[in-house]
Amino acid sequence: MDLSQLSDGVEQTGGIGFIPKMPPVCVIVRVIACLVLAWQPSSVLAADEDTQLWIYAITTGEIGDGTTLTADATARWREDARGDEQQTLRVNIMHAIADAVSIGGGAGIFEAGGSTELRPHQQIDIKLGRFSSRTRLEQRFIDGADRMGMRLRQRLSYAQGVSTLLTARLDAEYLNIIRSTSRGENQARDQWRGRILLSASLNERLSMGAAYLYIHTPRPNADDRTNHVPQAIMTYRF
Repeated sequence: MDLSQLSDGVEQTGGIGFIPKMPPVCVIVRVIACLVLAWQPSSVLAADEDTQLWIYAITTGEIGDGTTLTADATARWREDARGDEQQTLRVNIMHAIADAVSIGGGAGIFEAGGSTELRPHQQIDIKLGRFSSRTRLEQRFIDGADRMGMRLRQRLSYAQGVSTLLTARLDAEYLNIIRSTSRGENQARDQWRGRILLSASLNERLSMGAAYLYIHTPRPNADDRTNHVPQAIMTYRF
């Protein structure tokens, strides 16, 4: 996608931010439209590269003093070579133990092609100004797998207000398989992810966003795998 399209109808103020000439929701809708157009499985991509489309619905809010509940559901469309479409449901509860630190955990269910994965996790969040980090340890129980797998995920994020209603965020995440679900399998153990997200507040409770996620998976016995993932996100705060 040509990033210059995002500057159409946007006026620079001479400061850090920008003031959109159109409502923020129109900016997000245009970005989502571009991402959907970009999501077209193409035969010209190599066998180790594909394009997916993920749609998120998220609800989050405080359920107690310093305790936040977040639930998200996704539909993930993938090319035939990557398997069936995937549906996910995840719940996460975090409790603030300091001004900048929260701890908690939750679990997710991942369904694709009749195979189900149950994925509990534990998590630590740290936020310092515009920077934040998330450390998550996952246990993976997959139908037909030899054993429980374990994966560590470390994400760093930077968020910046673009205008009074628009926010941009950059994510960088490293994933490492501590324990494979298959005994004796010499499989890829590392994965790198990068994401750019633009979100708009529609009101005090509802926001919508568009993102592009890049996934790179080094593989020991094959070419590295690359995934291009446009995303559309709707968030409700209760």
